[in-house]
Amino acid sequence: MAAIIELIDAAYRHWDDPEILVEIGEELEARSRLDYARKFLERALTLDAVSFPNAYYALAFTYFRDNGNHAEDGENALMDGIEATDSDTIKAWYAAMLEDEVLANTLISQVSGNQDISFRFALGGALHWRGRAEESLAIFRETIAKVADGETPEGLDIYCRSLVWMHGQGFDIDLETEVKPRLIELVRKHPDRYSILSITIQYYQVLREWKQVIGTARHILSNMPDEETTMLAMALAYRNLHELDNAALWANRAIGAKPSFARARAVLAAIYEAQGKPDLAELIALEIPVMNPTYHVGKIQAADVLRRLGKKDEALALFHEGYKSLKPYEKGAVHETHSEICRLAKII
Repeated sequence: MAAIIELIDAAYRHWDDPEILVEIGEELEARSRLDYARKFLERALTLDAVSFPNAYYALAFTYFRDNGNHAEDGENALMDGIEATDSDTIKAWYAAMLEDEVLANTLISQVSGNQDISFRFALGGALHWRGRAEESLAIFRETIAKVADGETPEGLDIYCRSLVWMHGQGFDIDLETEVKPRLIELVRKHPDRYSILSITIQYYQVLREWKQVIGTARHILSNMPDEETTMLAMALAYRNLHELDNAALWANRAIGAKPSFARARAVLAAIYEAQGKPDLAELIALEIPVMNPTYHVGKIQAADVLRRLGKKDEALALFHEGYKSLKPYEKGAVHETHSEICRLAKII
């Protein structure tokens, strides 16, 4: 494990090694350092456009996750990957991102006959991304049944992350038997990959095992001291343990590590609410669209804080400003996580 600055330095030292650049680019994408991830992935694909199909969808995600209007750039990265590699996995992720439902379904039908294990995991992930969770879960279960104990094929992380998420959404999934053994093997094989370690935090979060979240987060931060999402996980765990001073401390640390971190500010505002500090909560919430003006989900988060504080008109104005610019898959997530303000705005 390494700090972000160490990863960036390593990438420049291996500027002509596409394999290392892809590995570092994927790690930086997982840690939300999208500009650097994009730089190193693009360099890798310039050096070798064929050998690393995973680099194309990692590059695409650096665009899709970006706050600006870069969906077209993300789609172009996937189309470039399809042209260069003819990868069914890239086609599945391309279908996941398409707004055109008919075109997406056509593309999924074209590749769905591929029985490669890693592809099946990717297809399950793509269907989950499109909101077809039941179909996704069926593919995941069918595929994992073909993976022997101790094996860790590419895409197993998609399986683990998706089932953890589905369990959190109420699906009948036994994490202890269906996910935990596979996750242990993944961490054993990839002890330095944040994208894997973060699934462990999410696993304990959905089980509401907050002390396990804290222990896992401390382990990650001992080697990745600048990982702000893990700091936020600490804040959320302490909040759920009703240790609000510790929760505020870790939320502030997450903001300090990444000042544009909108969700950390939303969590800090909620902590201040719980501490009976509504003025501070409002102040922190109103900082979100200032510090990250192109992150439209952040405006929804800020609006929800204002709603809880009784500032209905201000909340609705900010909500509508953010909602009109959301991507289709972002709207679905907002409907789930911010349902009350969506109902107030008559969106759902």
